[in-house]
Amino acid sequence: MGKFRLWSVVALLASAGVALAAESMSGRWAEDEAACAAFGTAKSALVVSDTALRWRDETCRTGRQYRTGDTLHVEAFCHGGTVPVSLRLAGDRIVVNWARVLQGQLQRCH
Repeated sequence: MGKFRLWSVVALLASAGVALAAESMSGRWAEDEAACAAFGTAKSALVVSDTALRWRDETCRTGRQYRTGDTLHVEAFCHGGTVPVSLRLAGDRIVVNWARVLQGQLQRCH
């Protein structure tokens, strides 16, 4: 019984660490503060949640998600089809690859 409890605690702590790491990418990200308030335009903020991504004129439901190092890879189900998205924290910014194209670095909106 002691080993079971120990492994349960280890599994719980490990899953909490993954959730906290992924949670740090949640929020609104944009090129600058002016773009933080924009919706549906080429300069719109990227909105990241546990279940969805919204950017520019796309609203996508998230599917499979996995990490390689410090990069979160997301299978995004958008109106136009499935889009691969990669998000990587770089200091206080996030590096975005959307449909396998580097989109640049965005800052967190306040």
